Amino acid sequence: MSEEKRILIVETVKNLRQMDKESLLIIKSGSELLRARDALDSKMSAEPITG
Repeated sequence: MSEEKRILIVETVKNLRQMDKESLLIIKSGSELLRARDALDSKMSAEPITG
């Protein structure tokens, strides 16, 4: 792992520790939406376009 990536992870964890439960749930749901969108994009790009 690069030093830059390690620093970003440490800073992110530090910020997350300061958040309340509701904020963490909002971040979690947002990241789940992004993951689902990325999976859909990958699936759509793998399928041939018919029309």
